[in-house]
Amino acid sequence: MTRILIVDDIQTNIYLLESILKGYGFSVVSARNGSEALDVARKDPPDLIITDILMPVMDGFELCRQWKADPLLEKIPFVFYTATYTDPRDEQFAMSLGAERFIVKPQKPEVLARVVQDVLNQREEGGGLSETRPLGDEMEILRQYNEVLFRKLESKVVQLHADIEERKRIEAKLSENEEFLDAIIENIPDMIFVKDAQNLRFVRFNQAGEALVGFTREEMYGKNDHDFFPSEQADFFIEKDREVLAGKNILDIPRETIRTRYKGTRIIHTKKIPILSRTDEPKYLLGISEDITERIIAEEALARAVRKLNLLNAITFDEIQNAVFSLSGYLDLMKKNPTGDSLKQYLDKQTAITEAMRNSLDFAKMYQDLGQKPPTWQNVMYSFLFALSHIDTPSFSRSIEVEGLEIYADPLLEMVFLTLIHNVIQHARGATAISLYYRESEEGITLFFEDNGEGIPDDSKEMIFERECERKKRLGLFLSREILSITDITIHETGTHGRGARFELAVPKGAYRFTGVPESPRV
Repeated sequence: MTRILIVDDIQTNIYLLESILKGYGFSVVSARNGSEALDVARKDPPDLIITDILMPVMDGFELCRQWKADPLLEKIPFVFYTATYTDPRDEQFAMSLGAERFIVKPQKPEVLARVVQDVLNQREEGGGLSETRPLGDEMEILRQYNEVLFRKLESKVVQLHADIEERKRIEAKLSENEEFLDAIIENIPDMIFVKDAQNLRFVRFNQAGEALVGFTREEMYGKNDHDFFPSEQADFFIEKDREVLAGKNILDIPRETIRTRYKGTRIIHTKKIPILSRTDEPKYLLGISEDITERIIAEEALARAVRKLNLLNAITFDEIQNAVFSLSGYLDLMKKNPTGDSLKQYLDKQTAITEAMRNSLDFAKMYQDLGQKPPTWQNVMYSFLFALSHIDTPSFSRSIEVEGLEIYADPLLEMVFLTLIHNVIQHARGATAISLYYRESEEGITLFFEDNGEGIPDDSKEMIFERECERKKRLGLFLSREILSITDITIHETGTHGRGARFELAVPKGAYRFTGVPESPRV
């Protein structure tokens, strides 16, 4: 079987040429450069050699020169197969070195096989080897070799220059696109952040995000949520991140809270998007967060306003209209019997109705003012003691254990305490003591206001906070609950009937804090 030596420094070229030649029945061996080819050929001379020109260690031209100078190899046909040296002068130099053929890549398999077979046939017939004898003058060979290399170098320099210019153009375009995208990201009014999918550390942050959380991007980069937010909040953020990356889907979080450096607790609407690699694996996590705090506050304020208007409407039109109707009835009765024994009774009834109207209007005015001033941090002890100062309670013992506690509440907080104390005096039969203290838990703190009076029946514990009960008994608890609800503080009665009343005011986390123990104000 005819044995052919293939020489090329690129393995894929060897594989392709080997497949073609084997397909036509030739045996093939290979080498990766001229020096290696000479070693292979001298050990076991092939029937023909096909070589590339541009190779490391020893190129094709030098291989051909040494091949044709070796008595063992000079009669073996030498074929150049190149894609880099394509100038006619390159071919001329190659043939002057003694090559039998000079073939420019690529060629169809059948064309290449036909050329190889022609060269082999001519050898078998005793002719066909190159009629051009190898150059004997070393200086002439060197001169022509240098010319070939210079042309190739010149061509490569021109090509390299063109490649460099094209690369510069591409880099400039990429830089322009990057600046454009940076400008978009930086000018988006929402917080934009990007995390590495592997460790969930921040790798990108925009100026809106810096303004919201209060940290610079330099502080954020390379760190994760646990470096900036409370542990529970950071765990929540990371849990949602992993959920997005695992499912490879967009996650919409309509409302979540975030503790910031300078702006306190803010409410945000966040969307988290997985950024996938070409292999469809999560590479980054993109987050877009809109600060909706003001919108939520406005919506809640609107809801409170609507509720307030509805109640004021009921007070104005229902209660006063009913009172006017009753007054008109008694006036008619008085006209019919202006001197009768019932006259004083009618006048007393009208006086009571007028007083009820005045109370309704007073309540309406107070309720109308509710929420007009923004909530503030208020010292609980001060508020409670100021409330006590408005009421004469000399016979009541007092226990107050709320030193240093402040809560975030409406300025009418003092009125809540005033109402609770007033109800003890007016309705807690047998009461001789009141106390105010707190307990802290994972949910927040609970303020306890207790007395040792008769207490409230179980079936009335919620009824006392209703508007209808307020209208009849003037307890003030309906309004107290409304005042507290402005900052999400709840109030319930949880005492045991027969052992005294106990009101629990639940203050959520973030709405209370502790300061230095204050001196008690004079009352």
